[in-house]
This record gives sequence, structure tokens and C-alpha cells, in this order.
Amino acid sequence: MKKLISGLLVLSALAIQAPMVHAEVESSKQTQNKATNQQQRIDLNSATVEQLISLPGVGQSKAKAIIKYREEVGPFLEVAQLTQVKGIGEKMLSKIESHVRVK
Repeated sequence: MKKLISGLLVLSALAIQAPMVHAEVESSKQTQNKATNQQQRIDLNSATVEQLISLPGVGQSKAKAIIKYREEVGPFLEVAQLTQVKGIGEKMLSKIESHVRVK
């Protein structure tokens, strides 16, 4: 009986610790994913047509419009400025804002 109770206490202690360890691993993965995501974002001020086309919902004409805007107005100061480009509204911005950045 004492061995059974001791065994249950050990198992209980392990069960209590397991979620904490799992949470720490998940938190570490999320931090790494954020860092990787920041590095993989396309810079609006230096992106080529080919890079812009890789964005969701952006085709040849929108990519060219982004570059034309950049050449005529100057560098983007913030990602939200994309809505000033012809053919890009709030809905399109919400699709691509996590894939782009402004350096």
C-alpha cells in the first residue's frame, strides 16, 4: 500500500510539471517563429516586382503600382501607407501586412 501511494505521488508530481515544460517549449517556438517571420518579410522600399508578386493577392499590376508609388511619392514610411496605392484597400492590406515591412 505504501509503495502504491508513493508511486501515485511521483506520477502526480510528474503530471503537474509536464504542462509547464510543454508551455515553455511552445513559448520558445513562438519566439523563434516571430524572429524568422521578421527576417522573411519583404521590405516595401526595396522589393522587386517578383518579390511583390509572391504576396497573397498581389499580381503583376499591383506589384508595378506599388513600385510606381514608391518611385513617385518616395519610400514607404509605414506598411499602412499601402492603402494609398491604386488597387490596394483595407481588405488587401489585411492580407499582406504580415508579409511585408518597412525598413
